[in-house]
Amino acid sequence: MIHGMKAASGAALMFVALVSSAASAAVPPEGGVLSPEIEIDSPVISADSDAAVYVLVRFAVPETGPAAEADRPSLNLALVLDRSGSMESKGKLEYLKTAAKMVVDSLTPGDRLAIVEYDDRVTVMWPSSPVEAKSMMKRLIDGLHPRGATDLSGGMVRGVEEVQRYLREERVGQERVSRVLLLSDGLANRGVTDPRAIRRLVREARHGGARITALGLGLDYNEDLMQDIARYGGGNYYYIENPRQMAGIFGREMRMLFRTAARDVTLHFEPGKAVRSVEVFGYEAETAIGETVVRLEDFYAGEERSLLLRLDVAAGDPGALGLGSLRLDYLDVAAEQRQTVTSPLSVRVSSNGAEVDEARNGEVEVEVALVEAERRHAEAVQLLQSGQHDAARQQLQTLAEDLERQNDRLNDPRLAAKVEALEVEQKDVAEIAAAPPAAAMDLASGFMKSSKQRLYQAGKGQRGGYLLREGDAGFEVEDLQQALTRSGHYAGPVDGDFGPELRRAVEAYQKENGLAIDGVAGPATLRQLGLY
Repeated sequence: MIHGMKAASGAALMFVALVSSAASAAVPPEGGVLSPEIEIDSPVISADSDAAVYVLVRFAVPETGPAAEADRPSLNLALVLDRSGSMESKGKLEYLKTAAKMVVDSLTPGDRLAIVEYDDRVTVMWPSSPVEAKSMMKRLIDGLHPRGATDLSGGMVRGVEEVQRYLREERVGQERVSRVLLLSDGLANRGVTDPRAIRRLVREARHGGARITALGLGLDYNEDLMQDIARYGGGNYYYIENPRQMAGIFGREMRMLFRTAARDVTLHFEPGKAVRSVEVFGYEAETAIGETVVRLEDFYAGEERSLLLRLDVAAGDPGALGLGSLRLDYLDVAAEQRQTVTSPLSVRVSSNGAEVDEARNGEVEVEVALVEAERRHAEAVQLLQSGQHDAARQQLQTLAEDLERQNDRLNDPRLAAKVEALEVEQKDVAEIAAAPPAAAMDLASGFMKSSKQRLYQAGKGQRGGYLLREGDAGFEVEDLQQALTRSGHYAGPVDGDFGPELRRAVEAYQKENGLAIDGVAGPATLRQLGLY
């Protein structure tokens, strides 16, 4: 669930603050801005047997201080705006106009912008050009009115074409961050509507240099399709529950773009002879000529992300065993240089069972448990989507019990928070099952979109949707700060950093609302605050 400001005027202030505070990423440390940290769950494996070895790759981009506007990356954007008839309800189009005009205001003549509107027709309102005539752009946006059906693919393709027209003009020192911002509030019912065909279009766009961020508004759009567009398009995905949130979320996306630290990021795994198969969790992977390639989204200053691989390994005789090598390639945006980081992977084979057990990495085991839990959690959501309420609730309950047993050994707060999340969602499913049919449909749609949003982010190792604690940072922490400010429990800065002052505010809120007092914003606390 994404939460924005309560009114358009408040959202406008927040948008300007977000963009101005993140105008640039400073020059990164020598040697590149993105260095992976690699851990293996079983650094010692048993001899003469097959083993599943999990490799956790963590990415942490350094936070950067404010810098001059001229130092931030230039943008090459296309706004693709849904003006279909359904945008008339709840003032959706008016909120969209406000958000789109704030995007215009945040740009400079060094950026390029195209504006595309679509219903069952597609029109390029403003061809891609330097952002110099802002008042004319905003007048065109103000002239939009609801009309027609939804040719989502047609609008998306025209936005991609506008972005790609100028990619060939890039040269060293003038690289642009290219992005299509695609918003829709309904089902694709004109033009190309087959999800597989749309995924092909998205892949082609990404290979051509255009990344696509998908923003789904309300309860009627296809969240699976919009997530696929973001996943295969190399952009971000947002579920916008309420039209009032649009400006804040557009501002969030712009802030991230201004803080782009690394782009064109690919992770290559070249397996050793002992590796029989490779599986990548959370990301699309391609295997060619024995090499597994994972195309990652752009990285932003201050961002943390992770990726998990499973390697099926034939152990062989005791001794050192090479598993292959990981190579990370990317463009360091601030340094304007291509960077490559290569990391060899190996384990040790042992016939001593006690040594094997003692060497296990609990941190990676927790990540493996979470990834498996998220897979089963997604299955439960699919059961609900197919109308199997009892089966969905049973799946969530069984998963919570299994995870709790695992945590008896691992004793990790992330697993405890996941158990709590599953218990909260069991109650949600029971409420859906007990509701009258009309109400149940809306409740189920909102539940699925919120749950799938959290699972989508968790697939990248970002679990702020259900667990925030001291030391965390990011947009979810900003949401928490804003919510506790509104409740009167927090008076500090809304800066996205979870420090001692915010922890004390969480504790005070928990005490006042009869929640477990631990200073951690888990699912129950976030639900009480309206953030889950």
